[in-house]
Amino acid sequence: MLEYKIFSIFAKILTANRKDMDKKGFLYRVFDLYYDGFRNMKLGRTLWTIILIKLFIMFAILKVFFFPNFLKEHANEGEEPDYVATEMIDRAQ
Repeated sequence: MLEYKIFSIFAKILTANRKDMDKKGFLYRVFDLYYDGFRNMKLGRTLWTIILIKLFIMFAILKVFFFPNFLKEHANEGEEPDYVATEMIDRAQ
């Protein structure tokens, strides 16, 4: 969703300045490079799919099983900042 908003804002900027901007403008060339590259991608789509699946596995699945919520287990609710401050002071000494 955020990517779509950024893309639409960038597209509005390009279309608003299209009258003043010729095809050699820097922003137009950068936009055209990425737009044309992603449009004509064949093998790249497969690679991006593999990359996104791996990122999902790393951040969604592995986080749930291997990285428990340490503060939830050791600090009372609402006292997390005090617990962290105490631990930092104790470990620094």
